Amino acid sequence: MGPDYDFGATAQTKYGGVVVDNETASVKVSMRDIYLEVQRQGRLLEKIANSLPDSENKIDDHEQRIRKLEMRMGWAVGGFGLVAAVMPWVVSFIT
Repeated sequence: MGPDYDFGATAQTKYGGVVVDNETASVKVSMRDIYLEVQRQGRLLEKIANSLPDSENKIDDHEQRIRKLEMRMGWAVGGFGLVAAVMPWVVSFIT
C-alpha cells in the first residue's frame, strides 16, 4: 500500500485533497474545499466585472439607436402604406 492509501472502513484513495471511495466510486468534498472554491470563483467574478466597460453608457446608447431605427421604420412603413392607399386611385385614373 502506498502513502495515498487510507485504512478506513472501506478502501479509499486520496487524490489532491479529495477522498475517492473505491467501492462506491463516490467523491467526498470537504466544506473547506467548497469554501476555497467559492472564494476563488468570487475573486474571478470580481476581476471579470472590473474588466467590463461601463454598461450603463452602452445601454443608453443602445436605446437611442433603437429609437432612431424605430423612427426610420415608422417613416418607411407609413410611406409604403400611403403608396398602397393611393395606388388603386392612380391605376383607376390611368385606365
